[in-house]
Formats: sequence, structure tokens, C-alpha cells
Amino acid sequence: MNQPTSADKEIIALKKKLDSAIHARLELQKDLEIQSSAFVQFISKLSQTAKGIDVLLDNKLAKLRKMLSKSSSWEDVQAMFNDIAQLLQKHSIKNDNNIAHLHQQFHQAGALLQKIRNLPDSLRRELRTLLTDTTDKKDSVVQYVSPLSQLIEFYQAALIAKENLPSNELSNVTPPKAIQNPYVDKVVIERFTFFLTHLNVSKPYKPAINKIKSELSDKISHQELLDDFLEVFEIINKDLIEERNTAKVFLSTLSATLSSVQTAVQTTISSNEASKTKHSELNQQLKKNITELAEGVENANSLAGIKIDINEKLKQIVTSLEEKTAFEFEQFKALSEQLNSMQEKVNILEVQGRAFEKKIKEQQARSYQDALTKLGNRAAFDDYFTKQMVRFHHSPFELAIVVLDLDNFKRINDTYGHTAGDKTLQVIANTLAKSVDKEQFVGRYGGEEFVMIYSNYNKEKLIEKLNEIRLKVAKLPFKFKNNSVSITLSIGVTHIVENDNIHLAFERADAALYKAKESGKNQIIYA
Repeated sequence: MNQPTSADKEIIALKKKLDSAIHARLELQKDLEIQSSAFVQFISKLSQTAKGIDVLLDNKLAKLRKMLSKSSSWEDVQAMFNDIAQLLQKHSIKNDNNIAHLHQQFHQAGALLQKIRNLPDSLRRELRTLLTDTTDKKDSVVQYVSPLSQLIEFYQAALIAKENLPSNELSNVTPPKAIQNPYVDKVVIERFTFFLTHLNVSKPYKPAINKIKSELSDKISHQELLDDFLEVFEIINKDLIEERNTAKVFLSTLSATLSSVQTAVQTTISSNEASKTKHSELNQQLKKNITELAEGVENANSLAGIKIDINEKLKQIVTSLEEKTAFEFEQFKALSEQLNSMQEKVNILEVQGRAFEKKIKEQQARSYQDALTKLGNRAAFDDYFTKQMVRFHHSPFELAIVVLDLDNFKRINDTYGHTAGDKTLQVIANTLAKSVDKEQFVGRYGGEEFVMIYSNYNKEKLIEKLNEIRLKVAKLPFKFKNNSVSITLSIGVTHIVENDNIHLAFERADAALYKAKESGKNQIIYA
């Protein structure tokens, strides 16, 4: 019979699909680890920025960092998320109330000062101007430092006038300068912008992150930045919860489907064992009938007796054969139904698996792509270069690593702003991508530094190609605030040699890059 063989083939096919599902789960776990790492970095930066605002908040964030480092259960981490979100929300409300109260007290004090007699006209005018300029409520407490300092000076001047002190003492009273910058430090804004640029979130949440990033400026208050932190925190939390729920649904479905398939396979195996026993019994019965028929013929005394005996034995044989045929048909029917049922479940699992595999590939692509330039990021470079090094050591070929850096890039950021800097990086990245063959790799290593991997290019051909790229970049027409700006590249390059490893080769190319910088920039150094 061929049925057991077909069942074995189905079991082998199911095992392969199970292995594929397990592999998909491992890929999902790897992607979640990458996202978790980014989230841990964000929590650390949030802790540094929010330090000192609230002791309880500091303690909660420290506890959250500890929980993440120890891989605590998601339920515990999520509970801590909710606690921190509530604290931030309470702090935001409390801060708004404090600002409203401070604003009210400030104007009440100013109104009382205006009622003081003998207040010099010039001082009264300056006080009126101050109160008019501060009609609208400020965004943060720190923005009241300068107005309050001025108000104190006005009170001092009023006391001097009331006590009829010499005018020369009054003339020494000058409106104070702001003693503290009401806006967030530029370095903090740059770090937060860098984090948002490299933050990988699902597609539905990208517009919200881009909106927050676009609204960042050097004139953002501490309260506004805190609100942005809270919003980003909530976005990351929602994204992680959705990813986790998607994985849970798929893995739950996978588990249920595989359990039912396993049960069906076990039932099939048990049925096959019972079938073998039944077949054995039927075969023994047929063998017995045929043996009895032969013995009857041998021992018969007359032809008439033989005829009667043969007819009886043939009837028994026919009955046994019919029973065997009927049993085989029922057995085949049952096996066919079981296989069809398993196939339906596997088909459903395959559809879900393909959808989940697509999602994993999209997530992996995001984790390997630089968010700003759309080139490969450092992780993509490490993966590609590692594979190429393995190929090289197995069968040597021309393999080179190129490190490029934009000359005087900081000047663009400082002079024209980070938006101009980001646009510059995007144009350079697009130019590099269009200048290399499909067989070569180009990526952003970090900041204004790019890397390229060239295969099957000797030294002369490679330097000629890199000079073409260098000249092409130098001719790009950059214009910021009606000023034409020229961007040049310094380039370090080296070929992989025997006994090289990834770190040695990169350090050699990087050292060549710095030599190009020190030698006047806008040139290529081969090491």
C-alpha cells in the first residue's frame, strides 16, 4: 500500500514548514532586540535630560533602566511605563499651574508698584512696557527669570525714590539682563534631533516623529521639549505594544495550528498501526481459507463432494476479500480526509507565515537603512563587509574599503542650521548611490562619514573612479540663504590583504582619511 508513504511525505513537508516558522520567530526576536536597544538608549537620554526635575521621576526612570537591563517581564515594564507617563503628565499639569500662578503674582506685584507715589516717570514708563510685553503667559518658569529680575530692580528704584536718596544712586539702577537662557541648550536639541533621525518606528508612526523633529529649533522652551519627550515616549511605547501583539497573535496561531497538525499526524500514525493489524488479520483469514480449500480438494472422495466443498470455500474467500476491500477503502478515505484537513491548516499557516515574513523583512530593511539618507547604515555595512571578508579569505579577489568624510561640514550646520546640513547629506548620499555599480556597497557610517566596499577594482581603476566621484561632489550647486557653498570630500582607501580582518582594514582606511584631512582636504589617500 502507498498510503503510509504519502503520510511520511506529508510529515516531512510539515516538519520543513515548522522549521521555517521557527526561523521566522528567531528573525522576529532579533528585530525586537534591535528596537529594544534603541528604546533603552532613548530612556537613558530621557533620564539625563529630565534629571533633577522630579526626584520620584528620577527614581522611576532609574528603576526602568534597571528592569530593561535585566530583561524583566513585559507586564512589569509596561506597568512602569504607565507610572512614568502619569508622572510626566502630572508634572506637566503642575508646571502649567505653577506658571499660571507665577504669571498672576508677577502682574499683581507690577500693578501694586504702579500705584506707588513719587515713582519717576521714566521708571513708570519702563514698568508699563514690561507689563505690556508680558501680557501673555510664558511657556516655562525659567522664562520669568528676566522679567522678575527687572521687576525687582524697579522695586529697588521705587524704594530709593521713596526715601529721597540722592539721584546719582537712582541713576545707577539699570534694567537687568537676562541671567539665564530661557531656551533649551543647543547641544541637547542636536542630540535629540540625532536620536529622532535614527529612530526606527513602524510606518504609521513616522509622520508623527518627523513632525516633532521638524518643529525642533534653537528657540524651544524646556516645557516644550519635555512635552516632545513625552510624545516620543508614548509613540515608542505604542509601536512596541503593537509589534508585540502582532507577534503574539502569529505565534499563538502558529502554536494552535501546529498542535492540531501534530494531533492529526499522531492519529494517522495510530490509524496506520491499527490498519496493519487489521490487514494482518484479513490476510491470515484468506490464507486459512485457501489452505482449507486445498486440503478439501486433496481429501475429497468424489467429484460432487469436491464441487460442493469448493463452492463453500470460495464463498468464504469472496467474503474475506470483500471485507478487506471495504476496510481498505474506509482506511484510504479516512487517511485522505486527515491529510486534507492538515493541508487546509498548513495552507492557512503558510498565508500567515508569508505575511509575517514580509513584515520581518520590512523591519529588517528598516533596521539596516539610515533614516536620513536612505543608504545602508552601520549595521548594514558591518553585515555586508563581514560576508565579503569571508568570501575573500575563502577565495581571494580584489576587495577594497573606502571611507569618505565631508570637509568643513560643521560650518554648514553652525552657519545655516541643521536642516541645511540634513539636506546636504541627502544630496551627497544620492550622488554617491548613483555613482557606484549595483555590485558595490555604499552606506552612511555616521555623522558626515560614508563608507563604500568595492569588489574587483584594482588600485589604479579604483582611484580613477573615486576621483570622478570627488570631482562630481565638488561641482554640486549648493546654495543656502542666497550663498553658494562648495562641498568637498576627503577620502581614505585600502585594499584587503592576506591575514586582514574587518577592524584592521577599516582602521587603515580611516587613518588614510585623516591623513587626507591633515594634508589639505579634498583629496584621496591610498594606504
